[in-house]
Amino acid sequence: MKPILTALLFAAIFAHAAAAFDGRKWHISTGNLSVGYIGASPIGAHPVSGTYESPPPVEALVKMKEAGLVAYEDYIAWGAVERDPGKWDWTQHDREFEAVKKAGLDYVAYNWVHFPPVWLRDSKERTLMRCVEHRQDTNTLSIFDPRTLAYYDRFYSQLHDHFGDRLDAVYACILGPYGEGNYPLDVSWLIDCGHIHEGYWCGDPYALAAFRDAMRAKYSNISALNKAWGTDLKSFAQILPPREIADGIDPTPAAFKTPEDRCRWLDFITWYHQAIIDFAENSVRIVLKYWPAEKVRLKPGGNAGGVNPIAWGTYCPGYAKMAARYGIVLQPADCHGAVFGDKWVATAYHFYGVVLSTEPAGGLDTKTFVRRMFSDASCGASQLFTYEFDAHAPEIRKYVHLLTGIPGETQVAVLCPTTLYRLGADLGPTIQACERLRDFTDFDVLDELLILDGALSSLPSPAKGRRRAGYRALVIFQDDCIDPAVQDKIDAWKRAGGKVIVASSAEQAEPQLVPFATDGVMDGVWITTRGRETLLYNTTDHEVRCKVGIGGKNQKVDVAPNSISTLSL
Repeated sequence: MKPILTALLFAAIFAHAAAAFDGRKWHISTGNLSVGYIGASPIGAHPVSGTYESPPPVEALVKMKEAGLVAYEDYIAWGAVERDPGKWDWTQHDREFEAVKKAGLDYVAYNWVHFPPVWLRDSKERTLMRCVEHRQDTNTLSIFDPRTLAYYDRFYSQLHDHFGDRLDAVYACILGPYGEGNYPLDVSWLIDCGHIHEGYWCGDPYALAAFRDAMRAKYSNISALNKAWGTDLKSFAQILPPREIADGIDPTPAAFKTPEDRCRWLDFITWYHQAIIDFAENSVRIVLKYWPAEKVRLKPGGNAGGVNPIAWGTYCPGYAKMAARYGIVLQPADCHGAVFGDKWVATAYHFYGVVLSTEPAGGLDTKTFVRRMFSDASCGASQLFTYEFDAHAPEIRKYVHLLTGIPGETQVAVLCPTTLYRLGADLGPTIQACERLRDFTDFDVLDELLILDGALSSLPSPAKGRRRAGYRALVIFQDDCIDPAVQDKIDAWKRAGGKVIVASSAEQAEPQLVPFATDGVMDGVWITTRGRETLLYNTTDHEVRCKVGIGGKNQKVDVAPNSISTLSL
């Protein structure tokens, strides 16, 4: 067999480190094992027969463990381990397992079941995801065909037969380019994707039937649907994906000129977003057949630092609500200190009671990684993943103790205008305003789903099983279109004493937020308060002297540039 070197640089890792650091409390983890093996497999972008990937040197793994690493994720692709029907080759992953465990690390199986083996892909015993625009298939199993879940079950059964309880954790696969909560996207640098592009992937027969069944369940008869949509369909069988996406163009609110047009589109896009969440739930249930909940994890995708394009289908709050029923850990991507994006995810996770493990993409410099650490602490993350552990071990060692699972306390929430987002609007004004507002006060971001579920009035408390009073101020930067049921909830909360602030900018909102602000000073230092502890993050390149109210007294604190300081009673 031809070995290929793991794409990791371990040079001089932590040679200067002091005593070993135990990161188990925060499940500090990294990943990308076996990626080269997948790329060289029959489903890969550059298949080379008989190719395996060399595991990292055990000595390097030991040094990483001594620096605080706890777990290593190994990427296990179905299409790479069952190249012929019924012939399973676990050699690659046995070698990775042996090296990881020999170093004293946890071995985590991150599974890619969505790209089927070539023998199945080229047969008629499957359905592939099909785009609406070209009516062509990509090399990803359709989430709408019931056989796909049977194939997922078959894979996890074999995985359990081979590894059993030796796995320290195991991921339920969803879809997307990397087994996450996205619809198909281009990953042709690694996988033979076939036909692939950003777009809407609900053109296969099972997808069309699923959409029609969902509309039949909502409207019960075609007359009711026609009235809501302003259409003249003869039966549910005539329902097709919206004409606005027939040419692959993302719509904007201007495309929907009537209430009926908006209703028709919102029915579709809400179903489209929920369909992949429902599939993820079924995948989780399959994995729970073989492993206990404390070992099961899910990657629901990210937020691109704000919100993902609506075609991607990554509706983060929906995943949190679903996962709460199962007691599993969620590890969303793109957690790199982007204020709106991180808070949009984390507020939902804490409201529904889901453990938050954060995962940023690679390429973070030291400043950005420190910002990520502060955001993780402020958002209440309790676990940490990084692709660049070797580069950021000093920052992790310095700040990871701040990840307690408890978010910052705040009386302020910002609305994520979900309905407007689903109509294709640019949420840039809200996202950018949040970036400035964070210097003035800590806040949460409430998706419309959370408001419908009562988040304005009742919030999780650090004391497990208890709740505390809700928010006192709600800031709305884009009020163009809010779901009527959500507006009713906001109005009722306002009548009960809540303050609604509609503003076009953070500067306009700040004077009205003075009674509720955790900081109230625009000095480049972001503040988070958690009980008797206050965190101060200096976003600037120079030292800043702050006045912080703690214990009924003002204290002066000098905060070094691009660093986090803490004060405790």
